[in-house]
Amino acid sequence: MNIYEYYLLEINNLVLSHKKDLKLKKLENLKNINLEVPPEHFNFDLSCNISLILGKSNNLDPKNLAVKLKDLFDNKIKDFQIIEIAGPGFLNIKLSKLALIKNIHSILQSNKSYGSKKSNETYNIEFVSANPTGPMHVGHCRGAIYGDVLANLLKFNGNKVTKEYYINDYGNQIKNFVESVYYRISEIKHKKKFPDNENLYPGFYIKDIAKNIIKENDDKDFSDFEKNFDFLKKESLKASMTLIKNDLKLLGLTHDSFFSETYLIIKDLVNKAVKKLKEKDFVTEGFLQPPKGETNENWKKIKRLIFKSTLFGDDTDRALQKNDGSWTYFANDVAYHMDKVSRKYDNLINILGADHTGYIKRITAAVLALSENNIKLNCKVCQLVKLYKNGEPFKMSKRAGDFISAQDLLNEVDKDPIRFMMLNRSNDVEIDFDFDKVKEKTKDNPVFYVFFFF
Repeated sequence: MNIYEYYLLEINNLVLSHKKDLKLKKLENLKNINLEVPPEHFNFDLSCNISLILGKSNNLDPKNLAVKLKDLFDNKIKDFQIIEIAGPGFLNIKLSKLALIKNIHSILQSNKSYGSKKSNETYNIEFVSANPTGPMHVGHCRGAIYGDVLANLLKFNGNKVTKEYYINDYGNQIKNFVESVYYRISEIKHKKKFPDNENLYPGFYIKDIAKNIIKENDDKDFSDFEKNFDFLKKESLKASMTLIKNDLKLLGLTHDSFFSETYLIIKDLVNKAVKKLKEKDFVTEGFLQPPKGETNENWKKIKRLIFKSTLFGDDTDRALQKNDGSWTYFANDVAYHMDKVSRKYDNLINILGADHTGYIKRITAAVLALSENNIKLNCKVCQLVKLYKNGEPFKMSKRAGDFISAQDLLNEVDKDPIRFMMLNRSNDVEIDFDFDKVKEKTKDNPVFYVFFFF
């Protein structure tokens, strides 16, 4: 029983035993009485609407009834230190220090079950899913921590939760990443200059990956990129995911499942997903309308497969194919979510970055179509983490290797302050994360302020 349930029960019992004094004849609507947190501008612990509820059903003036209830509570409930009447008859209540201490003791003695609401559903939460082209940076930490805490809360309430990481290990960015490792190997082994190419990843961590591959495969001939691509891809991704998993572990979290985009291709899941949607008449072959702001004259009409996502609440239907006939990223994502649906979870949750806000309606529509409206995808967007270093805004680029890694931060600050900072504001608003400020031992640093006084 939490603090609200405890005092609401005491209030109800008190009113029932004094109904004659209070001139109450109708008490059937006691169930409509609430005890909750008052608005922030009221400096009180609890707020109760009992005067309004019972006043209306008994044809009594709520304010006059509130005065009588205030006197009754003052005399009978010792835990209520101050009671004030607000607005049309709300009772705002401040608890005594002894009452607060008593409540803390009850929480500590509750065997860690205090506040839980028992449930028994299954959840898949996909979060982080940072591109496996290098270590995590500070910006990734927010979604990682938010997803982990959400999973912990769901588990706390008795649900079975799978924490999943989607590995984007297919496509041009992976080819560029592997090629970058290849050129670093050539630089180390054959003194060849690393190319000046904006598509490559010149970061120092690429050198470290290259050195480890050379060390473990000293006799291997890496001179031909195409012949070595599959091997280098495997080893480079293994090294990169090791970096990411280590960072996540240091942040206090682990995933239960890692799903590879390459697996989608090997198992031909995109074709299977499209076939399934076609069978339900949710896919058509046709032409897309020009994007907003583009005239018909400039728009090249190309016939392609289109998902009828407007049938499920989306603003427009969505292309499953690019101009050249290859699958869109969305088509791959549809296939991935078909696999999720096939695993029979009761609930699917995706933790997305700020740049994916416009993606929510289409993928939610796809899940509804694939599950025949039986499963709803819930997407939570974590807004940007605006970084500051040496008092100045700090822009990051993993490709350029110019970023504050999660490891950099963890070398300076423990995981708990980092988790606190990332949860300090709602996930739907931006965070200003000052790399220097978080280490200060002053009241201007909310982490130090809270942990010091705790």
